[in-house]
Amino acid sequence: MLVIGATGGVGMFVVQLAAAAGVEVLATAGPDDFEYARALGAAEVVDFTAGEVAEDVLRAHPGGVDVVIDLIDSGEEVRRAARAVRPGGLLVSSLGGPEDLEGGVRAIYTSMSVEEGDLEDLAGRAAAGTLRVEVSRVYPFAEAPQAFADFASQETRGKLVISVAG
Repeated sequence: MLVIGATGGVGMFVVQLAAAAGVEVLATAGPDDFEYARALGAAEVVDFTAGEVAEDVLRAHPGGVDVVIDLIDSGEEVRRAARAVRPGGLLVSSLGGPEDLEGGVRAIYTSMSVEEGDLEDLAGRAAAGTLRVEVSRVYPFAEAPQAFADFASQETRGKLVISVAG
């Protein structure tokens, strides 16, 4: 499985959960985050700053990977990530994209909605120390607009938190 956006707020959980389930995970990261991605459980790290991720993956895995989880790209940009998927494999994105991917690649576009009880397993794993939660910065409530601006404009490792406590 290739996780694009592996060191972000959702990707860090995807990498850990997949690795814990026995999946061989390839993770995208910038050079400063290679060790972090490996610590999350990535078997291989692909430098997204060094060129085309799909081409780098295909050089190392000529048949492609079974699954790509793309947490970065949307729309037509998803096609680039889909090139790394083996024929008949699966691309999953929370940001949407085209249905007609080449090579028989199936696409699943999902939303990030949460219902009561959905996070109990993750909270339990975090409390037990088996799921790492990275918080890169905590903003006081008064700086919430800045937190959203930073999220939109910066590559973020882990989560940004807005504190509502006084």
